[in-house]
Amino acid sequence: MNQFLIIVRGSDHSSATPEQMKKRLDLFGEWVQKVLNGRFVSGAPLEDGDARLLKSKTEVLTDGPFIESKEMISGYIIIQAGDIGEAVELTKECPLLGQFQLEVRKLKPMA
Repeated sequence: MNQFLIIVRGSDHSSATPEQMKKRLDLFGEWVQKVLNGRFVSGAPLEDGDARLLKSKTEVLTDGPFIESKEMISGYIIIQAGDIGEAVELTKECPLLGQFQLEVRKLKPMA
């Protein structure tokens, strides 16, 4: 099995109500359990705000945004799949799709 990174792109979820967040988390948990069926490796939303962009050992930017807001990364998911086609098909079932854009990238094994 190969590992794939799903980059969750879109506006942050801080504007969602607690009820909307709970529903989203419940649906996400169902997807992990039913669709991924043991293929979920890890994932997490990213904290808003406190970030650093390192351009070199001496140049660390603390002011953002670091990228355009339309390309904002809200979180990540790592899954296992046989190939990119299978990873895309599994990702199509993710309940975050539609609220966020999901980019699927194969992770290169570290030898």
